[in-house]
Amino acid sequence: MNLSIVPGAVAALEAALAELIESSPAGFAALEDAAKRIALASGAEALSRALERRDRELLASSRPAGSKVHSRRPRTLATTMGDVTFRRSLLLDAAGRTLCPLDEELGLPLGDRVSPAARGFLVTCGADVPFARTARLLEMAGGSAVSATTVMNSLRRAGEAVAETERSAARDLYRDGVPPEADSFAEEVLVEADGTYVRMRDGSAAEVKAVVAYAGKERGGGRARRVEPVRLGCVGEAPGAFWEQAVAQIGRRFDLARVERVHLGTDGEAQYVNGLASMRFPEATGHLDPFHVFRGVGRCAPPPHAEALVALLRSGGPGACADLIDDMIEDGTAREGSEAVAAYLRRHAAEIGGGPSMGTMEAEQQHMYKVRMASFPCAWSREGADAMARVRSWLYSGFELPGRTREGSRSRRRAARRDERLASFVASRPGTGLKSEGKGWEYPVSASLAGMGSDVRFRSS
Repeated sequence: MNLSIVPGAVAALEAALAELIESSPAGFAALEDAAKRIALASGAEALSRALERRDRELLASSRPAGSKVHSRRPRTLATTMGDVTFRRSLLLDAAGRTLCPLDEELGLPLGDRVSPAARGFLVTCGADVPFARTARLLEMAGGSAVSATTVMNSLRRAGEAVAETERSAARDLYRDGVPPEADSFAEEVLVEADGTYVRMRDGSAAEVKAVVAYAGKERGGGRARRVEPVRLGCVGEAPGAFWEQAVAQIGRRFDLARVERVHLGTDGEAQYVNGLASMRFPEATGHLDPFHVFRGVGRCAPPPHAEALVALLRSGGPGACADLIDDMIEDGTAREGSEAVAAYLRRHAAEIGGGPSMGTMEAEQQHMYKVRMASFPCAWSREGADAMARVRSWLYSGFELPGRTREGSRSRRRAARRDERLASFVASRPGTGLKSEGKGWEYPVSASLAGMGSDVRFRSS
């Protein structure tokens, strides 16, 4: 079926708009707005009727054996075309559990008042602009009116889902040896890592740990851009857990089994330099971000001596630059703290200079995290900051947000109550003794699941 144009719907809308033009022509802008409102309202009403029709079909054709109709209850969803209200049947199965065939077929989360498409809009838009503005944008686009709190909660849930996905991938990789499924490959991968700080509600600051990996750079339009970048940003993770998740995230983009060389660029901070230990590749090399090195060297002396130090570092290397700083210290022309800079240059001489072109992490931090988490007048909770960092890094890596499942939306209390009903129902039925060789008898563990929901039958198989 061609979903772009439905002839019957087009004919009906044409008649309605023609009547509107004849009765009150008010310019094209007003006509365009009216056409949009009529189309969206008609779509919402048509969807509501189609859902109720499907509910009746399910009740007639695939009603579980032993179940009975308990009631027909309304449900309203905030959608991208406005509120959609429909009535659907609730059943009671033989175990006394409540079933909703329509909700189960569509995979609608329990108790969710926002449709999956509208939720995706709120999360994607809320990752870029303030929550109140996001709610207004949904309404301007013809969707339902929601609150800023709804947007915040949507993004929080999405961030939690992304976090669980990333942690699960790290566990699979480092505990079970199962790498994630990659969508590309590269023999050489460049990795940059650093942290930036955002303000918390209590006035403190929290660090956003971030990493970006890419397969080199290419020039286009006069600018160099990274090839197939993949990102991870989070708040509150220990360095070891952060790096395990980072490597697993890299594996989503680049097949880990085909990576031969990795170059890690950092600013020299231990928690990021130590990431090399988590990168179990045939060849892994560390490099210091030249931005921080040049800035540190430039602070050792006033102009024009600072420029001379940086130029010598570029041409002669860290050893020659450290020797010149020592001479300036003896002459009294170096600033306080220059001894530490010279020692730093000698200690990290092997990591300064050489290697591929990197040094883009400062811009990455600014445009990926600071632009949303520090530019607006906002203060974060630790959970909210982690969710925002993960969602932004996930979306800008080109990944689809994890969908909220019906089973995952079930609260612990609700799940426990369902399991209690199931256990009581199974225990009340007599088991069947099974013959076997050797023991002669097995425990009565068989029971009938007829009349139960599809989720129970699936989980018990």
